[in-house]
Amino acid sequence: MRKKYICILVAVIGVCSLSGCGSSARKTEEEQVTIGVVTKSKSSEYWLSVCDGMKDAAEKYHADVVILSPDSETEEEVQKNMIRDLLKTDIKAMAVSPIDSYECEDYLNFAREKGISVYACDTPIEDSEIPYIGIDNEKLGYELGEQLAKALDHKGKIGVIAGDFKQAGHRMRVAGFEKYMEKEPGITIEMVRNGYSNMRVSQKDVDEILVKYPDLNGIMATSAVTALGLSEATEGREISIVSVDAQEDALKAVQDGRIVALGAQSGYQIGYETIRYIVKDLEGEGTGEDEILDSRVLTEENIDTYMKDDGHSHP
Repeated sequence: MRKKYICILVAVIGVCSLSGCGSSARKTEEEQVTIGVVTKSKSSEYWLSVCDGMKDAAEKYHADVVILSPDSETEEEVQKNMIRDLLKTDIKAMAVSPIDSYECEDYLNFAREKGISVYACDTPIEDSEIPYIGIDNEKLGYELGEQLAKALDHKGKIGVIAGDFKQAGHRMRVAGFEKYMEKEPGITIEMVRNGYSNMRVSQKDVDEILVKYPDLNGIMATSAVTALGLSEATEGREISIVSVDAQEDALKAVQDGRIVALGAQSGYQIGYETIRYIVKDLEGEGTGEDEILDSRVLTEENIDTYMKDDGHSHP
């Protein structure tokens, strides 16, 4: 059976432009390293921006980057097959955004046997000590809880619709959110559902939730794709929504008031910093520590400034 994935090859030659590249940064083609990357998906604006960041960093740091992506974040076995296949090639390092953060030891052992360094980007790997490049998801979940409580005037009933808890990032966002809500005696969490990793919640699911929990005043969704689907499916109801990811349609939803608060993690920055981190580490300049990137909580009050000043800035 033909394998169900597409390989995206970013080949970067060791030629410097006249601007932004000093002689000390020049490398011959033979000195370039090849880095394998396996993301969770290729089906959303967020993951496309991650790949854009990786491509630009590869150009700056003179690396060859091979990126493989399953069609969706539900294809755990497809992703693991991609990882194993890449580990059989001539790569020096690999970055993985795991669909399952807790079942990685098999391919990590294979990587160790081959002397290939592995890094986690966007989502931590939890069953081994692997450097992680991404945001502090628990902190961001806590901050979103604070914003939702403020929007609800610190009273009401709320729900959580999260990505698959096999992905540590989604689990951590919910943990931080719940931790904040412990401070809000006037707010009760009526339900927590997970399994919607970068997936739109169907109208049928939303209708079922609203029948079972008709008095919901707010919902926290751990990905913007899910939140956008919720905002459409709950149109006309007084339900405040908070979520994560700085993709264009989600930013517009904050401007329009359809999402009251958005945790902005830049896919571009995560992709860019992952390649930069790996190249520096392979050159012996790394720390071996996690690299926690900045995130911001965007609301109607600061979204226009973000869009003007920060929303499209690159490292």
